[in-house]
Amino acid sequence: MPLECELFISEAIELQLLDKKHVDEMFRLVDTNREHLREWLPWIDANTSPTDTESFVNSAISQRESGKGPQYAVFYEATMCGVCGFHPFDVTNKIGGIGYWLSQAYSGKGIMTSSVKALIATGFQEYGLNRIEVACATDNGSSRAIPERLGFTFEGGLREREYLNGRYVDHAIYSMLASEFSLNEA
Repeated sequence: MPLECELFISEAIELQLLDKKHVDEMFRLVDTNREHLREWLPWIDANTSPTDTESFVNSAISQRESGKGPQYAVFYEATMCGVCGFHPFDVTNKIGGIGYWLSQAYSGKGIMTSSVKALIATGFQEYGLNRIEVACATDNGSSRAIPERLGFTFEGGLREREYLNGRYVDHAIYSMLASEFSLNEA
C-alpha cells in the first residue's frame, strides 16, 4: 500500500518514513542519548555503529514493503528527535503494536503524543487494523502517559515480561479498537 513519505502533524512536528537517508542522523541521536534511552530500551547496547542502525532501518523498510506496518523518524522543527512506528502487524487478526522513543531534550513537549495519534489514524484508516496495542514497562511513566492521554484502555499487566539491563520488568498493556477510534474521532 503506498503511503505518504511524510506526515505533517503540526507546523513543528513531521514524521518521515524511515529510509536509508536517516541512518547517520539516527545513529548520532541514539549515541548522544544512550544513557537516557538505555533505561527502557534493551537494544541500545547492541547499537554501537551506524551499521547497526542501518540494519534496523533496512528491517523497517522490509516490514513496510511487506505490508506489515510503517516506522517513522520524528522531526521537531526540522531536527530528528526520535522514532515511532509499528511492530510487525499480526495480519490475520488485524492487530498492530506501536513502539516509540524520544531524545531527552525533546521530552515533555507533546511531540510523541501527537506522533502516536497520527500512527493510530494510519493504522485504522490506511491499514484497516481492528486493534492497536501499546506495551511498556510499568515503571516507565513517560511512556505509559501517551496511551493514557490518547484514550487507550489499560488491559492489565504482564509480570516479568522483559529482561532489561540485568533485571526483569513488568509491562502494562493498553489497547484501542477501531470502533473506539471512530467514536473518539467523531
